Amino acid sequence: MLKNSLSLFFLLSLVFVACKHEPFPAPPPGMPNDTTKGKPCDPDTVYYRKYIQPILNTNCAYSGCHDAATASKDVNLSDYEAVISTADVRPFNADGSDIYEVLIETDLDKRMPLGQNQLPQNQIDLIRKWINQGALNLSCDECDTTNLTYANGIKTIFENNCVSCHGSTNPSANLSLTTYEQVRDAILNTNLQARINAEPGVPLMPQGGKMPQCNIDKIETWVANGFPQ
Repeated sequence: MLKNSLSLFFLLSLVFVACKHEPFPAPPPGMPNDTTKGKPCDPDTVYYRKYIQPILNTNCAYSGCHDAATASKDVNLSDYEAVISTADVRPFNADGSDIYEVLIETDLDKRMPLGQNQLPQNQIDLIRKWINQGALNLSCDECDTTNLTYANGIKTIFENNCVSCHGSTNPSANLSLTTYEQVRDAILNTNLQARINAEPGVPLMPQGGKMPQCNIDKIETWVANGFPQ
């Protein structure tokens, strides 16, 4: 049964391995900022590429776990096609889908990600809603970068993409990204933006895959606007 295979694989794979980073050096001078603006996507639709894949990239689809290269137990969570074919996703039936069930397990030996805090409820709800909407591979090109502040738009990006490794307890590379001050300091004094932008010569962050371009656009616009809180 896929659920048992998925649970066994996670039991054998320690999630913290994916959160080991080299120290973050200072950024090079003159980093560009993209202030492209657009319109928001439909707020009632869960877009796979915008919401679901980033959650999987951060928590599952990394080297040694469920990325395309490793895909232990034949479970690959690195892209939509692989998720649908290997993770027992049953459209319109989240409660019957293993990929959702392992997130809400009450047995800590079975709940995923193993050995970590349970995923934030908003992320669990997104995965459930995505499946119940038909588990479609939807995307949207619109991106609202207006009126961004840390509290309204930026904090959620870092929570969904970075905090699993860079949380408040034992953060990777001794870099916590859980508060406004920490995020602002990391952008000003390390090469965090270069990593987020997948620039040549620096490790990608998050390790599971580049964030959606809209998230990157929002961060760049927020920085260009002076880090409004």
